[in-house]
Formats: sequence, C-alpha cells, structure tokens
Amino acid sequence: MPLVETEAIVLRTHRLGEGDKIVSLLARQLGRVRAVAKGALSRRSRFGSALEPLSYIRLWVYDREGRDLQRIGSAEVLESFFEMQKDYRIQVAAQYLAEVTERFLPERELNERAFRLLLAVLRALKNFGEVNRSLLFFDYWLLRLGGFLPDLSRCMRCQRAFAGQAGFYDAGSGALLCSGCRPGGGGEQVSAQALALIGEFRSARIEQWLQTKKAPAGGRELRLLLEQVIESHLERKLATRPLLAEEV
Repeated sequence: MPLVETEAIVLRTHRLGEGDKIVSLLARQLGRVRAVAKGALSRRSRFGSALEPLSYIRLWVYDREGRDLQRIGSAEVLESFFEMQKDYRIQVAAQYLAEVTERFLPERELNERAFRLLLAVLRALKNFGEVNRSLLFFDYWLLRLGGFLPDLSRCMRCQRAFAGQAGFYDAGSGALLCSGCRPGGGGEQVSAQALALIGEFRSARIEQWLQTKKAPAGGRELRLLLEQVIESHLERKLATRPLLAEEV
C-alpha cells in the first residue's frame, strides 16, 4: 500500500459516521479520487482546515489499488479559497466548478491539464472576482480538453463558416448549425457577437484576458451555451446551474 504525495484540490466532503470524512479530490498525480480522512471531524483532528471544499492542498494518501476509497494519511494547505466565497455569487460559481469537475472527469484518470485549469480559474475568481468570464474560460477549455467541444466556427452539417453570422444550437445532436441547416427552423440562436468571443481567449492565459480586456457583450450567452453542451454530455442536469443563472 504505497504512500503517495500529491497536490490536490478538494471538490466535496461528506460526513462518514461520527468523526470521519469522505473527501472527493482532483489530485495531480492520481486524477479524481475519493478518500477517507479518519478523525477529520474530531476536535483534535490533525487535518485542521486542509480538507475544506476547494482548498488547494498537499496530500499524502495511501493508494490502495482496486479500492473505491483511498485513505488520507495527512494534508496541508497550500492555498485557501475560503475568503472569496463570502461573496455569494463567487460561492455559487465555485460550487459549479466543483460539481462539473466531479461529474465530468473520469475517476482515476490522470489529467494534468484539467488540474491546472481548475486551479487557474479558482485563482481568477479569487484575484479578480469576475464570475462570468472565469466560468466561460473553464467551460470552453474543459470541453476542449475532453474532446466534446462542438465546432463553433462553422456549421457542422454543411461546413459553411459562420463568418459574422449567428449559429443555432441543436440540443438533440449537440451541434451548432447555420440558419439554412437547422431542423424545422428550430434551435437556440447564438449570436455572431458571442461566437466571435472565442478568439479573445483561445490563445490567452485567463489572468491576461481578465486584466487586459473589458468584459465583452455576449459572454453570458456563450457561457450558457457551453453549460448546455456540458449537460448534454453528462446526460443529467447540474444542480448548481439554476443557482448560477439567478446570480450571474
């Protein structure tokens, strides 16, 4: 039973019995895992605040092959995101990040780029307090890294570039279509302005984008589209999405 040292981000925690916790984690060296923290709820817990949701921690975990639950030996905080969650909008956004990460990423599959993405977006929320563009950046890159991002530059059916024209999202096929190809004149319209935003952040770091550009029109529209694509891939509704829609 090897003891593995790894950086990790706490996604969620659940009570187990009187004094223990089950912790859902995205770990740099292990992928998404669940682990038991013995005595984490006791007054003299050696874990302190290290296992609070959305903490960035260094973790020592007993990696038991073939087990659904690993066992945490010890943990220490590298960076806390607790204070930023006093703002309810940011709290909901952070919970959305945790839920999507937990639902979207397969268990025990290493994904260094997804780990770095989640950490970068949490830091963007903490440092800039801007929810909409932070989540837009996260949704876009998570879908792209997972290979589930639809082509947002041209009609999937006829391959004609949108080139300043609106697209129409067909939820049934998960595709973005032009006005001539959308079935029965249906589909949810996505403005040309929203589609044009992708060029702003596709090759930029999130900090650079937030620092050097003003919040553009169409950002919320594009974010809501990508949320639909994520739900379509998951084949389930996200619990945090209605809360997010009310606030952002």
